[in-house]
Amino acid sequence: MGFIIFMVIVFILMFCAAGCIGFALFLSGEKSKKKAEANAPEILDKAFVGEDVAFKINDASPKYETVVLGAKARRYRLANETRDTASGSSKTLIFEKI
Repeated sequence: MGFIIFMVIVFILMFCAAGCIGFALFLSGEKSKKKAEANAPEILDKAFVGEDVAFKINDASPKYETVVLGAKARRYRLANETRDTASGSSKTLIFEKI
C-alpha cells in the first residue's frame, strides 16, 4: 500500500513540475514578444530594405498587425502570406516595394 501512495505522490509531483515549466516558458515568450514590440521600429527598419522582403512572424518578432502597418508606412505591400505551422503561430510574410 505504501508503494502505491508513493507512486501517486510522484505522479502528482511530475504534473506540478511540468506545469511550472510550461508556465515559465509562457512567461519567457510573453517577455520576448513585449521586447520585440518595444523595438519594432528598429527591427522593421533593418528588415525592409530592397525590392522584395520576407519577414517571419513568431514569438520573438513584433505582432502581425505591427509588421503590416510598419511595412505600409515604409511603402511596402503584403504580396503573400504562408503559415509555417499548423496552428498558425509562425508565419512568413512576403512584401513588395510599392
